[in-house]
Amino acid sequence: MGIIGALVALLRAVPSLERLFLKVHDQLREAKAQRRYDEKLDKIDTAIANARGGGMSDSRVSGTEWSLDVDRTPAVSSGGTVRARVDEGSVEKSGGTGV
Repeated sequence: MGIIGALVALLRAVPSLERLFLKVHDQLREAKAQRRYDEKLDKIDTAIANARGGGMSDSRVSGTEWSLDVDRTPAVSSGGTVRARVDEGSVEKSGGTGV
């Protein structure tokens, strides 16, 4: 523990060395976090590829194709005309309290 204490004391005595070591430490930590993040994204990509039927293949080769055709039927039917109305009745006419 004496060597680490001496190293810390030296770094604190020379602020530029302390900043350098802190910057190196931060960069190593960020690189490690980025590597873990990339590994997680790769796992997600693999899971999606497996769920789609094994691997990311070109849709023209496999025969399946995603289509966003403009002629497809809409998800919500467009039946009947619905218009908003304003109720012009008043509290006095209805005899109510308005609550």
